[in-house]
Amino acid sequence: MRSSSLLLGLAFLIVTGRAFGQDAPDPRPTPAAEAFVHIEADAPLSLRRNVGRFGEVACAAPCDRVIRFDPADRFSVEGRFPSTQPFSIGDAGPRVRLRVDTGSHAGLYTGLASVTLGGGAVIMSGVIFLLATVGDALGSGNGVDDRIQVGCVGAAIGGLALMGAGIPLIVSSTTTVEVLPDPQRRAARGMVTFRF
Repeated sequence: MRSSSLLLGLAFLIVTGRAFGQDAPDPRPTPAAEAFVHIEADAPLSLRRNVGRFGEVACAAPCDRVIRFDPADRFSVEGRFPSTQPFSIGDAGPRVRLRVDTGSHAGLYTGLASVTLGGGAVIMSGVIFLLATVGDALGSGNGVDDRIQVGCVGAAIGGLALMGAGIPLIVSSTTTVEVLPDPQRRAARGMVTFRF
């Protein structure tokens, strides 16, 4: 008796799961525009259409397919690289080429650490030199010790060098996306070829 009721309950769950497990219709209206999208990237990535709360993955690189969207929709690229600001492909035309130059997390974090440490060294050396100068003016009046001067100047130069190395690392490690009309395919559409 017990095994038959378990079997009956399992059958009921399977049947109701199939009957009620269908996806609900999408309440959003169908997108008004469409474009053939080609992605040129130096790393694996996916193109995400940012709609609703979470968005949806439109395609993975190199894509090469038609994507439906509203002209106001925002897109982003996702992968194992620093994220980008959302962008729009609505004005690029019926054929779109996305040129993605992916950045590097290692370069970005190294640049941030370098700028932070360098800025801290410059500020600390300036504060120490200022305190030594004020203390000397209020105290003996013999001048700031040469070791303090050399140490503060050396720390300031080192900090500036770290900042000078870190800022280009931050700038070059970001991910950039260029949205371009696809000129090759437009030119090919107007060409006529004759073979004899």
